[in-house]
Amino acid sequence: HFAAPPRGHHRAQPPCQSQPQLAAMAPRAAALLLAAAAARAAANAPAASPLNAVISLLGQLEAKITAQGEAELKAFNEFTAWCDDASRNTEYEIKTATASKEKLTAAISKAAGDIESASSKIEELAGGIAGDEADLKSATQIRDKESADFKASEAELMESIDTLGRAITIIEREMHRNPAAFAQIDTTNLNTLVTSITAVVDAASFTAADKQRLYALVQSRDSEGDEDGPPAAAAYKSHSSGIVDVLEDLKERAEEQLSGLRKAETNAKHNYEMLKQSLEDQMAADTKEKSNTQQNMKSAEEEKASAQGDLQMTVKSLADGQAALETVNGDCLTTAADHETTKKDREEELKVIAEARK
Repeated sequence: HFAAPPRGHHRAQPPCQSQPQLAAMAPRAAALLLAAAAARAAANAPAASPLNAVISLLGQLEAKITAQGEAELKAFNEFTAWCDDASRNTEYEIKTATASKEKLTAAISKAAGDIESASSKIEELAGGIAGDEADLKSATQIRDKESADFKASEAELMESIDTLGRAITIIEREMHRNPAAFAQIDTTNLNTLVTSITAVVDAASFTAADKQRLYALVQSRDSEGDEDGPPAAAAYKSHSSGIVDVLEDLKERAEEQLSGLRKAETNAKHNYEMLKQSLEDQMAADTKEKSNTQQNMKSAEEEKASAQGDLQMTVKSLADGQAALETVNGDCLTTAADHETTKKDREEELKVIAEARK
């Protein structure tokens, strides 16, 4: 901050003794005084020396006027010195106040610029934070849906694998008990395959849901074969273990799907965590920068307010100093003119006395 020039500064006062000593004495008054003195001298002096008495009185009057002139000149010189000091000190105060005014004005301008810049930065950061929050919310919603879909698909595949595994175990057990019953099963025919599986699962007391799931798996396998065209001659085996091979194939496919699903879930989760961390780090950095910018803006506002207060005081001090300088200069010029007048009057008086003494 730039301090304003001291207020209430007591400027030096002009010497008080100069006022009575600078009073003018007109030539007419001196002549009257001279005449009166001469009259008194003539009345009181011996008859033989009236002229000597007048001359003596004129000498005394001349000495008195000369002494008054010297006293007035001394007072005038002191007053002139005071004028010089007062003028010099006041001019210095004005110069200091002017420089302070310029610095304070520049400080206010800079603070105003800092405030405007900080305000724009805060607005920009707030917008960035809001945008990151919206992006994180959207990504979280998508991730929640992906996670829910994964859990549902994972549960379904795990149930299918479990169903197929139990079906394979049951069929293998039944094949050991009655191999002839499975010897003629044609696994290339969907209806025959389903009928055979139905007989097995019914005997094994599968639940309705397990039966439905197993049938759906077998039918989906047959549909895939239709999409690729008729199966090759060696695609299926017509022997007692053919049905197990079909179920094992279905189980293997389900396990591959489950593995791929879990891998995709791991990647999706990792990508989400990376995105979340990036957004949270950016929001944390922007929030910290926003807080610092707000603090800087507050400091700039305080500096601006302080500088404005100092500027108001400085402007007043400057105006007071300029008015004081004008007064000092005016008073000093007036006193100098009065001194010249009284000086000329005194010289006239002394001239008149000198003429009278001749």
